[in-house]
Amino acid sequence: MSRSRLARAAAGLALACAALATACVHQTLPVTEGPASQAGIAPQLAVERFLRAANCVASNNCATKTEDIETMGKLFGTHDGSILKRDPRGDVEKRMFALASLLQSDDYKVQGQNIVPGRLGQAVLLNVRIKQGGREYQLPVTVVRSGSGDWLVEKIDLKPLTQNQ
Repeated sequence: MSRSRLARAAAGLALACAALATACVHQTLPVTEGPASQAGIAPQLAVERFLRAANCVASNNCATKTEDIETMGKLFGTHDGSILKRDPRGDVEKRMFALASLLQSDDYKVQGQNIVPGRLGQAVLLNVRIKQGGREYQLPVTVVRSGSGDWLVEKIDLKPLTQNQ
């Protein structure tokens, strides 16, 4: 084998190894105190995580209710941070349980995102479709970036779930 062919074969082998190595690498984001401690986690993920926890809390057969009600409290708040850090734990648990009872669903999906005028870059309005007992509801959910960079559920318009239809 000529020296140039050998060099090309070695280069090809090195390139293949590099491609395989990068295909096997993935990044694991550490979860610290905050609910979405990595600033790059999208508002949609905070809402989905909140709704997943709410479904467990409202369920009769969830083994992780304690952790999920805490998750809800960590994911609900304002620019100043989660309500779990601001309000008495017992009060937060009662409010999150009440929210979970209303939000329990057969299915949910974040369908779109809009700006919140006057709060560009700090808050977004997500449109969430929830299915409950064969009916579908559209819930506007405002998600805000806290001072620490986490995305928190700030407001859920529950009117579609609570008004008589």
